[in-house]
Amino acid sequence: MMHATSPHGTNTADNSMIHIALVPEHAQPSVVETARTLFREYAALAHVEGRWRTVSADIAALPQPYVAPCGALLLATAGNDVLGCGALRALPEAGVAELKRIYVRYEARGAGVGKAITLALIEHAALLGFTRVRLDTAPELYAARALYSSLGFVPIPQYSANQLPNDPCYERDVHPRTV
Repeated sequence: MMHATSPHGTNTADNSMIHIALVPEHAQPSVVETARTLFREYAALAHVEGRWRTVSADIAALPQPYVAPCGALLLATAGNDVLGCGALRALPEAGVAELKRIYVRYEARGAGVGKAITLALIEHAALLGFTRVRLDTAPELYAARALYSSLGFVPIPQYSANQLPNDPCYERDVHPRTV
């Protein structure tokens, strides 16, 4: 089973608590397969097409590279329902991590799951000793961009050669001003 790391007090439509769980490096095969399923769902989204060029290899490698001490892979659940996922990995710049693959299943959107995942990723970044986190997103993901801004992320120039020319990029300190 997954190790619960931080239940956030957000309610889903059925009033179940959202729990964020860390997928350990040597997780049970069923837990890793759940993460792979979520990553496949994420990869199938229209805004992801053409952005993620190594989908098959990355999914096959899970939970790598999202394991301690340089990363984390998180699953969001409510009861027996798997709601979404998110990942964290180190960037080459000292003290900086990147948030990746933040995904919430359609039926769980609007219930605070994306916020819970993002905050848990930031908490894990702090636990792993990172001082800043970055992310990029698709320009058409207005709700995600609004969420990131509400959590203290600020726009920055692109930081990776893998990003598309119009990809908005954001950064924030791990220990924010306020959230």
